[in-house]
Amino acid sequence: MRLFACCDVHLRLKLLEEALKTSRDADLAVFLGDLTVYGKGLDAALEKLRALNEHVLVIPGNNEAPGELEEKASARGIVFLHARKTVFKGFTLAGIGGSLPTPFNTPFEIGEQEFKRVLSGFKGLDRLILLSHTPPFNTSLDITSMGEHIGSVELRRFIEEESPLACLCGHVHERAGLSERIGGTLVLNPGPRGMLIEL
Repeated sequence: MRLFACCDVHLRLKLLEEALKTSRDADLAVFLGDLTVYGKGLDAALEKLRALNEHVLVIPGNNEAPGELEEKASARGIVFLHARKTVFKGFTLAGIGGSLPTPFNTPFEIGEQEFKRVLSGFKGLDRLILLSHTPPFNTSLDITSMGEHIGSVELRRFIEEESPLACLCGHVHERAGLSERIGGTLVLNPGPRGMLIEL
């Protein structure tokens, strides 16, 4: 399967326009959160997101309130995937949005216990592709410019125990374009310009 993934656009809608060159050739497109800045400009951003592909999945970042994103995305035929899963071409895609608490009081911040609760619903799934706004803890993808690891411990534990095929994530802007492996799992931050991924 060919999957186009991107994240952390933060209303730079020209990036979504540029992504059309790649995303239309994919089987589906996934957006890993932070389409907006504190929820502003959501309608215009979703219109651009809808155009990426016939099949578009979205999870909220810490900048989107999940209720509003679900309502407005669903009205445009975009699949909202926070705390849910779907099967596409024999792969199971499961999503967890939001971030751990930040100093910025953003709209959707959750604790490790909520990560654990949501992820518990994804155990035992075959051919799993995990979509997470937050990266797993203690990787090259969760280090801030200050050298602090801000990823989720529970997300890393889930990956180590369940070995999904991939965990696509974002949130840490300076880590865009990086990937590594946790066991057999590809962990990748596609960044705002996006990437075409073959799975």
